[in-house]
Amino acid sequence: MRKSEKATARDAAGLQAQLTEAWSQQASRSGETYGRLFAAMRDEMTDFVQRRVDANMTAVREWSECRSFNDALALQQRWLQRAVEQYVDQGTRIMETCRLAAADLAEAAQPTAEAEKPERKPAAHRQAEHHLKQAA
Repeated sequence: MRKSEKATARDAAGLQAQLTEAWSQQASRSGETYGRLFAAMRDEMTDFVQRRVDANMTAVREWSECRSFNDALALQQRWLQRAVEQYVDQGTRIMETCRLAAADLAEAAQPTAEAEKPERKPAAHRQAEHHLKQAA
């Protein structure tokens, strides 16, 4: 193997190591974000189910206090209005949780300040970085 071929092979191995490290770090940060997302979603859904069960139990108790058809109708309307409000509120909360997770993922995909320092790199290295940024 000639000297230039050895240097090219060494550069390629170095590039491969850098790409592997970058992907590993990105996967780790993404995994952390997804873990937080799933924990937040679990908490949101648990709280939501508890609020709905409480509202349903309240409606059942109030049902026994109804003295007329109009009382029952008013109770049903309050229950339905509250249910719709809670479902809409929960949908908004879930979307906000997902939006924050997506922003976290996008931030994690940004290169660090150290990686942004200008330096002379071989053309193959610059091209690989470009593809890495696109993939992230």
